[in-house]
Amino acid sequence: MMSEPSHTEQKTVGTPYDALILAGGRGSRLEGRDKGWVMHQGLPLIEHALACLAAQTTIPTRVLISANRNIDAYKQTGRTVVTDERENFAGPLAGVEAGLMRCKRNNLLVIPCDTPLLPPDLYERLERALTENSSALAAYAVTHDGPQPLCCLLRPAAAGWLAKYLDEQKASAIKWLEQLGAQAVHFENAEAFSNLNTMEMFQSLKTKGQA
Repeated sequence: MMSEPSHTEQKTVGTPYDALILAGGRGSRLEGRDKGWVMHQGLPLIEHALACLAAQTTIPTRVLISANRNIDAYKQTGRTVVTDERENFAGPLAGVEAGLMRCKRNNLLVIPCDTPLLPPDLYERLERALTENSSALAAYAVTHDGPQPLCCLLRPAAAGWLAKYLDEQKASAIKWLEQLGAQAVHFENAEAFSNLNTMEMFQSLKTKGQA
């Protein structure tokens, strides 16, 4: 069984929340490879995602992994694995839907498995936006490069709205968040949200000695 990354720093006690790592895609831009198991700096991306969550100023009460392949391998991380309720790799929102179905009480922090540099105050700042806007069902990150809709914090009540959206054969995460009236939270460091989602990007990092 894979060991959880060790983090010894004192964590802030905050509102309990769950977290969902999205690792259920086709990997079409990675030649069909399961993105969570692509290696980066000696570790698979799923381990980097778990480390990002462990480094949050408030750590999640529970971590779920959205996966549709290599289920047993993901279970070896010791986390609960959820699979899409919809067929044929219906996109990342289908993974979010599966996660929300298992989060009836706590808010759900969503992150992709291919963003290994996420800031440690991601949850803290998104949670603050929801606290300051009690009627909002969601908050998401945005940088000068644009919105980062798959780095978001969702209230459990968002589940019904998402199911209806997907039933209408819609798939755009940012359009769904906009329909919800989600709060956009600006982060200065756009590089922290970089996606390692193409073979070209990994080859570039290897050339620079960063992969």
